[in-house]
Amino acid sequence: MTNTIKFKDIGTSLGTRNLGSEIRSEIVEMTDTADKVILDFDQVEVVTNSFANECFGKLRQILSDEVFKSKVSFINANDFIQRVIISAL
Repeated sequence: MTNTIKFKDIGTSLGTRNLGSEIRSEIVEMTDTADKVILDFDQVEVVTNSFANECFGKLRQILSDEVFKSKVSFINANDFIQRVIISAL
């Protein structure tokens, strides 16, 4: 089973640590039950460092390398968002 988080349903600008923490919790729960968790950034324009550090940086610390690499996928991220995510990881 594959679960997808469509960030456009949350907003086109993802900016707070609180939101990052909420999304991280959802992703962790999904990795327990899904084969794959797709993080879809279609139509999202901005992701702040604060959001990315709280969501993706801490997610990387919580999940094992194997689980993170095999289950979590990032799609449709623009160049700016890609750089922010890479910096957080």
